[in-house]
Amino acid sequence: MSLRTALVAHVVSSSFYLARARILLSPAGDNWLRGRQRHFEQGGVPMRRAFAASVALLSLALFTLVIVASSAQARSERTQATTITLSGWSAGKDEDDLLQSVVNTFNSTHSTIHVDYSVINGDYSTAMTARFAAHNPPDVFYVDSSVAPSWIKQGVLQPLNTYIKKSKYDTTKFYPGLLSAFKVGKTIYGFPKDWSPLATEINSAMFAKAGISTPPRTWAQLTADAKKLASSGAVPGGKPICLPPDWARMLAFVFQNKGSLASVQSPAVTAAVNYYVGLLKQGLAATPTQLGVGWPGEALGKEKAAIIFEGNWLLPYMKSTFPTVHYGVAPMVKGKVNGNLGFTVSYSLAKDSKNKQAAWTLLSWLTGKKGMTLWMSKGLALPSRSDVKAIGGRKPFLAAGPFAHGWGFPNFSTTITVMNNDLQAVINGSMTTAQMLADVSKSLKG
Repeated sequence: MSLRTALVAHVVSSSFYLARARILLSPAGDNWLRGRQRHFEQGGVPMRRAFAASVALLSLALFTLVIVASSAQARSERTQATTITLSGWSAGKDEDDLLQSVVNTFNSTHSTIHVDYSVINGDYSTAMTARFAAHNPPDVFYVDSSVAPSWIKQGVLQPLNTYIKKSKYDTTKFYPGLLSAFKVGKTIYGFPKDWSPLATEINSAMFAKAGISTPPRTWAQLTADAKKLASSGAVPGGKPICLPPDWARMLAFVFQNKGSLASVQSPAVTAAVNYYVGLLKQGLAATPTQLGVGWPGEALGKEKAAIIFEGNWLLPYMKSTFPTVHYGVAPMVKGKVNGNLGFTVSYSLAKDSKNKQAAWTLLSWLTGKKGMTLWMSKGLALPSRSDVKAIGGRKPFLAAGPFAHGWGFPNFSTTITVMNNDLQAVINGSMTTAQMLADVSKSLKG
């Protein structure tokens, strides 16, 4: 038999190799090899050459065995890896690329799990509702705090308490108000992946012109500063403050006055609404529409307003759109107490997931200290964990962590429409505060 034929014959079956290798490496195999060596040595040079050839053939065969076995093992590991899916909406190429990079790091450090990340384009809520109905949602996915109550009620989110207990996952590092947005009682349905509160942003030059040295910290200072800005003519063609007819801004003032949606018709809520609307009616503030802009950030950039209340998303907007406008960022103003909103999104696990343990491994890693630190690396968001640092001058925003309230409430999609339509009516004078709060109370109850 030729050497080529012999090798082909040996490579045909890795199990054959394993069996022969075990024999040759055993004591009996050692005795056999020694005997063959003596046999060949006694036969002279030709026999010794034959022996050497046999040893070379055996070595080559064993080497081939190692290659075949290693390749088979690698294929086996790839075959055994559980594939899970991760989905969310797109917030822009930078964020999409960053999340893919984070997922790549997870895949490279978890050999038994492979994550396929994909963006859901279009109306995310509608697309997810269809997937829930088809019992085919992604294993792990984004849940905005505004829709969390509805999806929890529908039973499409997996409760996480059992996984938390089994893995001894520490939930105390999350800001309580953010985590509460994804809880019902003591049951947790997701962990916030990042967030942003509101802060007070001011036009530095306008404040200097009005002789104001620091941003307002209280309602009283806000009113006083607005009056100075107005009387000094520091905001030509605009107003001191830009306030949208939006409960996503006004609700922070409600919390600052010790109000709540649980008792939305209370005197505390009424007083907060009247203060907010009063700034507009006194001419100290104007809505974006009245200023000819799309949102308060644009009003600040176009110098139509000296004071706005926006989130972390303002920083990249101002840098790219109005790089020459000098502005400052301070913590949100305070009423009777500190109060703010937490606009946050969770990673949650699908109730219909077929790979829940692997999905939990991903979810807990993404929202753990290591995963979140990677996610914060470009400063695109704020960490929802107190043990992860933010970058890029976000300190005034992070100050709200201990007292921020997750943005969301029952019957959200219907209620927010009622809230904002009625708030515009109150501003216009066609509805009273009491009438608006009665409508809101009714809508919250569904």
